[in-house]
Amino acid sequence: MIPVLCINDSSINLFVQKKLLLQSGITDNVITVADGQEALDYYSRFKDLPSFEYPRLILLDIHMPRVDGWEFLDKFSELYLSSFDETRVIVNSFTVDENEINKAKNYPLIIDFVTTQLTTEYFRQLELPGSKEMIPGMESAGTHQ
Repeated sequence: MIPVLCINDSSINLFVQKKLLLQSGITDNVITVADGQEALDYYSRFKDLPSFEYPRLILLDIHMPRVDGWEFLDKFSELYLSSFDETRVIVNSFTVDENEINKAKNYPLIIDFVTTQLTTEYFRQLELPGSKEMIPGMESAGTHQ
């Protein structure tokens, strides 16, 4: 099982995401942080550790204080993606702003932009790189509403 990183400024959303991820069976290790800066700090501690079992999946909120989701994606791509190259991101934002949904298409590491509540079934259908047990079902990335 792979670790999963949840980045969200809502403690309620973090609680729900962690519970769903654990219930889905895709992970037994969920790391939670309150904003993009905390996530960047997390990755900076492990960048040079070759055996580090890093999160292959990030659940990312877009609208957060300090460092928002877009800033996180830009800085992560610049500073850490080469070290954590199997990382994939699911944006989970309840926005209906088409500009943001279209902007997400410019980031190759984003595999989905989900504008509804995530479910255990959704997670069970994911196929993620670096997972020892691939989870069948997700044929292509796209907007999930």
